[in-house]
Amino acid sequence: MTSAKNLLFVDDEDSIRLTLTPILKKHGFEVTAVANVSDALAQIDLSKYDVLVSDLNIEKPGDGFAVIAAMKVRQPRCLNIILTASPDFDTAQQAIRLSVADYFIKPVNVEELLSTIANAGSRKSTESRSQGSRCRTEGTSPQ
Repeated sequence: MTSAKNLLFVDDEDSIRLTLTPILKKHGFEVTAVANVSDALAQIDLSKYDVLVSDLNIEKPGDGFAVIAAMKVRQPRCLNIILTASPDFDTAQQAIRLSVADYFIKPVNVEELLSTIANAGSRKSTESRSQGSRCRTEGTSPQ
């Protein structure tokens, strides 16, 4: 299991929220599921999240990027993942520019989603340890 525990899930489709939320909970996440952008932005201010899984088109096309951008500003360590039923090249490029961890097409393969979260979580902890080592090494003078 990954070190990520708190997950914010944003999707306007009731059926997806009702299906994916219990699956994520079963895999050890504390899931907060919301159906719109304003509730997502409020949650970002209320709680700390390790993972954001957001639909791309919540209330209007591309507004999932507003949620991701807000998360990146307020909680820069949060892992951001997009779900979409309407993939296209432009939104995939925008996701890359926002450093989104992954871009999944609905219906999402749950095992792939969990694997992305686990792999990104382990990469982040490895990067933190290596940056800490590098900082300590650079600060010492050779004897």
